[in-house]
Amino acid sequence: MDNTNQKTSEYVEYLDLNHRYYIVIAQEKKYEDHLYDCQFTDDKGDFLEGYEGMWFDEKSFLLMEKYLFNFIDAECDLLINMYEEEYADSDKLPKIVEITKRMINNSDNQNFINLANKFLTIVEKAISLNTFVGFCF
Repeated sequence: MDNTNQKTSEYVEYLDLNHRYYIVIAQEKKYEDHLYDCQFTDDKGDFLEGYEGMWFDEKSFLLMEKYLFNFIDAECDLLINMYEEEYADSDKLPKIVEITKRMINNSDNQNFINLANKFLTIVEKAISLNTFVGFCF
């Protein structure tokens, strides 16, 4: 059997282009309960009043997972995973800031650095508001 025309290794990337991955905080304590229900956006996917954060697509999630989320998981006993919800309480946020800064400083991937800086801003804001960070994926 001649396999010369057959590819031996093929990588296919499957992306759900319609799925949004949210990292969100409540601007006030009274909005925190809806974070647990992931009810912080309108029908268009925009943040409702009382919430702020960032969202990105699956390709960006995979980048953040590789360069940041896996390290946060290991060091903070979290599970930031695709199609899951996770919440980082205020006691874990200083460690998340430390990890994020370390990963930014050790990276040369500009796309990751840009996303990580946005993420860092959200985590620092959560610390200043004494709230938690929701990872609603």
